[in-house]
Amino acid sequence: MSEIVLIGAAGTAGLRLVRALNAARADYRVVSHSDVGAARLVKAGAPRPVVADLGEPASLAPALANTSVVYAIPPALHPREDEYLINAIRAAEAVGVERFIYHSVLHSNTPFLRNHQRKASVECVLRASSSLKWTILQPSMYAQVVLAMFGPTPDSTVMVPFDIDADVSMIDLDDWAAVALRTLLEPGAHDYAGYELAGPATTMREAVRALGRARGRDLHACTVPVASGPLPPRAVDDPVAAADMISTYAHYDRHGFRGNPFVLTQLLGRPPATIDDVAAREYSPPLTTP
Repeated sequence: MSEIVLIGAAGTAGLRLVRALNAARADYRVVSHSDVGAARLVKAGAPRPVVADLGEPASLAPALANTSVVYAIPPALHPREDEYLINAIRAAEAVGVERFIYHSVLHSNTPFLRNHQRKASVECVLRASSSLKWTILQPSMYAQVVLAMFGPTPDSTVMVPFDIDADVSMIDLDDWAAVALRTLLEPGAHDYAGYELAGPATTMREAVRALGRARGRDLHACTVPVASGPLPPRAVDDPVAAADMISTYAHYDRHGFRGNPFVLTQLLGRPPATIDDVAAREYSPPLTTP
């Protein structure tokens, strides 16, 4: 019996959690929606990938059998992510899983952000479950993803499709993985808890400067129209995902995306990483010896 099943493990966040689980020598297995994802997981050192279709509840039950806890990460910007994750909840209930940890988003119930609203719908279903002990993690935007999306530029100007001085909270994916690992490995300690996980507030102006310092380049940010900015890979060829991302940029432009780092600090037992910390770790050139 594997104590842990990780759904949606082949993405950016999931691979960080795989690394944390491996470091902890945890007993776990992973579920991927495709053979391509399964191969990526094998390369990352994940054991026993199982391919299952989140759109087909019948294929999920065998993948979740004989486990005590599920950690579920939805596919990013997917129009059916709520349906998929509700299927996972129902399958977990059917096979007697004890705990279900859902990877949601900071401020999930934000009007006009459809990708957030889909996660809020899943939260409602999970909270109404009569058999699952649930935990909901609500991370802010990923620092690594922001730096990767806005970092590749041949010149010194980084185009940002929202106000570069708006306050935004970013979380280091390693900090998130440390908290996710705690919730997985501490049964009973986090039942029926919802955790807002926000890193220290920053701005895109400061994030771009931090990236420049790490790379040894003079980078500066400038605001461009919301439809002119870069899109994450999922949204490049998907007009629905692109529309969701553009509406998210518009929200950031008007309101920023602010959270409070207190909960994250308490769960980590230390201050969370800053954008400078992440940029230096992920982008500084390796030291060379003569």
